[in-house]
Amino acid sequence: MSEALEFSLEHYRRIGYDAAPLIELATQLPLASEEKLPSLLSEFRKMADQAPVPIDYDFGAVLLEAVGDECPIALRKPQLYKEALARAALFASYATSGGEGIARMQDVHRIRGKTANSQ
Repeated sequence: MSEALEFSLEHYRRIGYDAAPLIELATQLPLASEEKLPSLLSEFRKMADQAPVPIDYDFGAVLLEAVGDECPIALRKPQLYKEALARAALFASYATSGGEGIARMQDVHRIRGKTANSQ
């Protein structure tokens, strides 16, 4: 489990936010059929968009990256990383200063590297 994911879960525990339904949905993504995947991803996006921001990254992106890291199906990894990358990039675009943007882009660069290596 990544440090960001562990931090997020601890933060959510402290504030009383139950991340279990989102985590459960994320764990279904690697083995979902190609027909079912688009609807599951849509549901994931909606739920992740409503999750509180742990600190300075998107929880949905961190969660999808972690699920992609553990995904047993090589062809599914790029799909999960692509979705994580889109979330991280969008979150980085919300930065209000140069330093904040640079910091948020670290997630984008890391996930982009995994995306390129998984194809």
